[in-house]
Amino acid sequence: MPRQHTTNDPTYRRNRQLILKDKPPCFACGGVADTVDHIRPVMNGGGNELDNLRPCCRSCNSRLGQRARAANDQARQAIRNEHLRNQGIAIPKAREPKTNKQSHLLHATPLPPTLCFPPRGDDQLGPVGTGHDQPRLETIYPEQARSLVTELGGWAKTYLKKELMPWQRRVLAGQTALKDDGRFLHRTSLVSTARQNGKTVALMTLIGYFLTEEPKRRGEPVKVLSTAHRLDVATELFNELGPVLEEYFGAKLTNQYGRNEARMPDGSRWLVRAAGPSVGHGLSLDLIVADEIWDIAGEAVDQGLVPTMRARPNPLFSMWSTAGTEASTVFLRYREQGLRSIDRGEPSSLYFAEWSPPPELDPMTPAAWEYANPALGHTLEHSTLIAEAESPDRAAFLRASVNLWISTDRGWVKPGAWENLLHEGPVPAGGIVAVEVSMDDSRYFAVRCAQLPDKRVVATVAFHVDTLAECITQVEQLAQDARIKFLVTPTISMNMPKAIENRMAEVGYSELLRYTPAVKNMIEEQMLLHTGEIMLAEHVNRAVAVRTQGSIALSSQRSPGPIELARCMVWAAATAYSTAPAMKPMLVIQGR
Repeated sequence: MPRQHTTNDPTYRRNRQLILKDKPPCFACGGVADTVDHIRPVMNGGGNELDNLRPCCRSCNSRLGQRARAANDQARQAIRNEHLRNQGIAIPKAREPKTNKQSHLLHATPLPPTLCFPPRGDDQLGPVGTGHDQPRLETIYPEQARSLVTELGGWAKTYLKKELMPWQRRVLAGQTALKDDGRFLHRTSLVSTARQNGKTVALMTLIGYFLTEEPKRRGEPVKVLSTAHRLDVATELFNELGPVLEEYFGAKLTNQYGRNEARMPDGSRWLVRAAGPSVGHGLSLDLIVADEIWDIAGEAVDQGLVPTMRARPNPLFSMWSTAGTEASTVFLRYREQGLRSIDRGEPSSLYFAEWSPPPELDPMTPAAWEYANPALGHTLEHSTLIAEAESPDRAAFLRASVNLWISTDRGWVKPGAWENLLHEGPVPAGGIVAVEVSMDDSRYFAVRCAQLPDKRVVATVAFHVDTLAECITQVEQLAQDARIKFLVTPTISMNMPKAIENRMAEVGYSELLRYTPAVKNMIEEQMLLHTGEIMLAEHVNRAVAVRTQGSIALSSQRSPGPIELARCMVWAAATAYSTAPAMKPMLVIQGR
């Protein structure tokens, strides 16, 4: 289980506090316990109940966790080898697990499916080579909320002759979750998986059901528009679904390239358009389906599509995509909105679900592929991914087949390093708050860093908001703690409250150039901890450092996506560490 899924569990937090209340000794070494250990590891199905937790110091907990993972790896390897032997296949000595280390070589011979131990512990036991049914990242919505997923599944089976895969049912349930009054809980949704995992079937199901059944529920015709990053992709969906609507429902099809349209007998319409700046103009739409939004421009969404739904009482904007590039501004904006909702633990009007590997996994290994490809073992074969991994264009493979925005070997920190620095206790008051604005001036970020009694520094997200007014409000609230000092970039320093002028300093690229090597060393030496926010982890892990002027600095231009929180963390962490109280030198005068 990724660490944040454990520590964000309210049951875990409550029981951890109870166990550590009286400062018990570590069950393993007898030292002071500052964490709790799962007796039955979460990766093996253990829960967060009191009887499965015991007091443990951080070093023993880390050692036990590594031991449990190594045991699982060895057990999985042994089962694979036994499977091969039963089929009369000789086992090369190189495949026998002599150590706890795993080979990550791309040219290693693939092993057949065997039982796996899913890190999430979410009842996804199945053969290796089977994708995860549940997304790694998903926004919160009420579990008891009713949805249209049963009706959607029945529609796909009856008219498309397709049985929806578990992951398709999962996201369609989230997108069509209903309020008590029958309206959609989420006006907007964003789903992200690797390519060729069955997005087309899910889109056909959503559009087909909306055109044929939703008018009955609403009592009036509906208007649907579908688009994609390329017109030929959008048209291909029409070519597959159009004949079904014509055969079973009497739809009238217009097959004019660029103006494809299906008219239903009740007056409902489905339009297929290119994702240009003028898409949607003059229309009032109930459902918009946008495929591969990583390559759809911001003006197409903000000026063309979103305004068409303002006058509709119960609209749904459904976006789907694989990972994008630094130019995917719309995708990044909605994705970060979803991450913000997840970090806060609060539902929002956006439903967001993403299948992607956790940062601690090597993206070139099958374990990572299983996180990004939920259709693996259903319609997608493991051998296909192995063949794709041999492509000389590694970046393209990671984006299309592993659903990653960046290849981890370009990052400034080693894979898994950030995830091992989780701080589970309270963050001391005071410290340094660094504030930064995004490159397009649309979002404002802040990270607070404070020093622990053992001299280590802990970083936490102070805020991330959408407007300057919200930023100033957050700064004013933080400024009520007189011990906090502020670092701000020049573009927003003039807008900061007058009350903090005496404890505010400007920072920019020169400070980033000076501090990045120091903070990198702090991470490697485990002197910098964090409180587990997903968005901070995203920014830190995707950040790319460039070498210039004899040093290194995080580069927004080279990084595939926003890294403002990482930049703020560098400024604040280095300053918090360097301004720590130190022992004053003693002046000794020796007489003669």
